[in-house]
Parts: sequence; C-alpha cells; structure tokens
Amino acid sequence: MDDTLTVELHNRAQAWAAIKGQVFPFLARVLQGGGRWVLSISRRKRTKAQNRRYWGNGVLKQIAEQATVNGRLYSAETWHEQFKRQFIGVVELPNGEVIGKSSTGLTTAEFCEFSDQVEAFAAANLGVTFYDLEAHG
Repeated sequence: MDDTLTVELHNRAQAWAAIKGQVFPFLARVLQGGGRWVLSISRRKRTKAQNRRYWGNGVLKQIAEQATVNGRLYSAETWHEQFKRQFIGVVELPNGEVIGKSSTGLTTAEFCEFSDQVEAFAAANLGVTFYDLEAHG
C-alpha cells in the first residue's frame, strides 16, 4: 500500500472533486491500519518545467553565453547568485558577508515573477536576446 498521496489543486470545483474522489478514499483506506498520519496543504513550489526554463538551455545559460560585464563572461551559477541578491534578497552570514536568499522555496507564481524580472533585466541592461524559451510551467 502506498502511504503518500499528492493532489494538485487548481480551483474550488476541481479541489472539491479531488477531495471527494481521491483524498477521502485514501484516508479511509490508510486510517483502517491505525497509526498517526499528517495532512499538509501548501502552495506548489516551482515546477520541473520552470527549472528547465530557468536553468537548462534557458534563461541563465543564454545570459551566461551573451552577457558581458567589463568584457567578461560569467557562469550561470554566478548570474543566479547575482539575481537572487538583486530580486529575492540576501541572508547575512555570521561573518557579516551576504549571500542571496534561496529560490527553492518560491511558489510557482513567485518563481515565474523572479524569472520574468531576470529576463527583463538581462534584455534591458545586458543586451541579451532570448530564444526558444519554454512557456512558464
């Protein structure tokens, strides 16, 4: 018996149908076996498609290939750190240095907004022309 259920909810009608059709039957089955269970409901984190669009052959790769600052190219990882600091914020380390806040906790909508900010900045300020980007996932 599988002890995990993941259900993606999009709107009230679809959510109610999923709760009746999937969640209630799942709970009825697993609660017969006793034990303690935890039901968590949270916003969806960024998707694999969003990661591919941003990392893969997408946004950061194209910035790393095209954007020069003082005649120098930077890696996708370096640009990501720059953009986290610029658009998400920073975390102060014990030694007083700062690093960009992680983007892994962003919801799908927040990550889409972050990616859009990166693209707009790169196009307007770094002269990057984006090509063949996947749609936001």
